[in-house]
Amino acid sequence: MSEMRFTELELRNWKNFTDVKVKLARRVFIVGPNASGKSNFLDVFRFLRDLVTEGGGLVKSVEVREGISKVRSLYARGPGNDVAISCKVRSQDGTGWDYELGFRQRNKDPRPFISWETVSRVRGDARPEKLLSRPDDADRKDLERLTQTAIQQVTANQQFRELADFFRSISYLHLVPQLVREAQAPNSRAIGEDQLGRDLLDRIRATTPRRQKQRLKRIQEALKVVAPQFDELNLETDSHGRPHLTIKFRHWRPPGAIQRETQFSDGTLRIIGLLWALQERTGPLLLEEPELTLHTAIVRRLAPFLYRAQKANHGRQVLLSTHSVDLLSDEGISADEILLIQPGENGSTVTEAASNLTIRRLMEASIPASQAVLSHTETSDMPLFDSVGI
Repeated sequence: MSEMRFTELELRNWKNFTDVKVKLARRVFIVGPNASGKSNFLDVFRFLRDLVTEGGGLVKSVEVREGISKVRSLYARGPGNDVAISCKVRSQDGTGWDYELGFRQRNKDPRPFISWETVSRVRGDARPEKLLSRPDDADRKDLERLTQTAIQQVTANQQFRELADFFRSISYLHLVPQLVREAQAPNSRAIGEDQLGRDLLDRIRATTPRRQKQRLKRIQEALKVVAPQFDELNLETDSHGRPHLTIKFRHWRPPGAIQRETQFSDGTLRIIGLLWALQERTGPLLLEEPELTLHTAIVRRLAPFLYRAQKANHGRQVLLSTHSVDLLSDEGISADEILLIQPGENGSTVTEAASNLTIRRLMEASIPASQAVLSHTETSDMPLFDSVGI
């Protein structure tokens, strides 16, 4: 499972998108204008995770997204307006899985009902072996069964539990520093781990002491890129049993000063959360605009750092959205690692940058993605600012 990754994704009528089919590299940079659907694209993978996570499932996963009317694209028209997700998951040797799910609302029932669900096992060049095809006779006799996917049920997913485990391994991080400082409890309505990082300190504490020390040491070395005076990053427990990150801040007094996470800057907390997450698991990692509040010296090194972290962690797949010129200036980023999202009259489109002849030729000529791709994400007019003379 550790070597598996998403290699292809198809969407129909999912939020901003009416029709998408793209290939996915091991490292994916998602770029596009504001409100074009970058977050909604990443949310597809979170949705697959939520299907198989304890406390989730199909009905709950749609409910936490405010119902099927918010999940289904506003651009969906006609009778074939099911929300549909199809993905291919492969290991390095070509073995893996194909999964398809379609669902819709029935009459006035607000719950989602499965229109179809299929699972196929893939072994190299052999023809895929279909292990599941729904609805079946039992579903047609009892429509309530169609409110649950087979992949979420341990009594039904035995033949393809490896795929369910892979979906469960997906993680997402968009750390909000103030929530970490205030030690706020995770959202009780959320499914699985807290996506805003409120459980970061507990996750660090739950790691074995040896592994915890190794990971914090690596993070400390990365922090020295922008703050050479930082030293001795540790996790400590206070008298009430609460965990705290501490770091030694060296200054003109020989002993230096010990600071807790409540004194860390937003950028320091975000880079700690990001670097911890990269070392934490082997499943796909989803990141939204990881450059926010980070020092440009860190952002410029982020792409190669991701590459090195992937090599050290069984080739873990990373999918991230970004607007950053500094991040995309790294010449190691190739056109087949970039997805370009652009809004349109019938919903947003998603295209592989490598399929755009102009972009591909520019990047083959060593023009970085920041110049070859970001120009395609610019809006033509900003009349509000023009009207006030800005």
